[in-house]
Amino acid sequence: MRLVSELRILLCGVKSPHNSALGAANVSLTSIPPLPARNRRSLRSGRRPRARGRAALAGLVAGALVALVPAAPALADDRHSFDLGAISNPDWMAEISDGTSLAALSIPGTHDTMARDVTALAETQESPLPEQLDAGVRALDIRTRHFQDRFTIHHGRVYLHANFTDVLRQTTDFLREHPTETVLMRVKPEHTAEQNTRTYEETLDWYLTENPDTAGLAHDYVWTPPGGEYATRIPDLGQVRGRIVILQDFDGAGTVYGPRWAGAGMSIQDDYEVPTLFDIARKWEKARTHFETTRTGPADRLHINFLSGASLGALPIHVASGGLGFRGVNDYALSHLRATDLPRTGVVMADYPGPGLVEEILAENP
Repeated sequence: MRLVSELRILLCGVKSPHNSALGAANVSLTSIPPLPARNRRSLRSGRRPRARGRAALAGLVAGALVALVPAAPALADDRHSFDLGAISNPDWMAEISDGTSLAALSIPGTHDTMARDVTALAETQESPLPEQLDAGVRALDIRTRHFQDRFTIHHGRVYLHANFTDVLRQTTDFLREHPTETVLMRVKPEHTAEQNTRTYEETLDWYLTENPDTAGLAHDYVWTPPGGEYATRIPDLGQVRGRIVILQDFDGAGTVYGPRWAGAGMSIQDDYEVPTLFDIARKWEKARTHFETTRTGPADRLHINFLSGASLGALPIHVASGGLGFRGVNDYALSHLRATDLPRTGVVMADYPGPGLVEEILAENP
């Protein structure tokens, strides 16, 4: 039975948070092999490659569980997930006035922006960073492991084959060509810090002011808040065009690098635990409720809404795009945005966002 392997993984109900605690899961993420492209396509449709040596008992259990899977509901369309390269919106902020607060905008973002071509549980994106930015993504989720006085990019314990220098170069390359835009960048410590001779903040300062590969880029393209009030105040677009705005998800040791993550200037929904595929609808309700909070909330507050979630019982690719007859959160969100007249969506952080979802978010801008 083709679904045995999938069901054993996806319906077992074992929790494994996909934020920093993910590395502590009982099953090592590094032991789960990366997804070849052909296998990722089969996961989209709810099928995994045939497992070898399946036990008869597992087959009987999986067969019983198949009967519990509901029929697939109608989709908004097939553009809610994947294939960001099909669209190009590199200058969408050019049409928005300088005096508009970033808090008033509808901004597509990606959760664990750099997590691609890795393990099935750690992977959250199909498109590389330059393709995301060209499609219209303007909010990045960058998780940095402090290791040997450098920042490597991680999702939990999984190294994402990139370093902070790569992120800065790719983002500033984009801003150099598109100076009307700004990019929000959440910077967050991830996994364990090891073999360091300085603090996290000292290493970040080294990237921003001393590292010959990045200091010049940071000087020209990373926004420096003009005062401490920007720990809770969200800047206007005209203040930060052509710049990276750091969303500070670390202590800072007294320095304000940008608006503080989860501070008084932000409202965040990031309920990432989705124990099984049966819990995807509950995750969507959390996101839908936050869209309503964004609609009625203070105009000067940056609302950030994560569509993402994962566990050993529900892989990120299925929570986002659906599978095995279950509708994904991206599809729920696309339907909702099309049916609802919102003054803004805030920042929408997604796994595997598709062209339809990104362009529907952009359509909500003033």
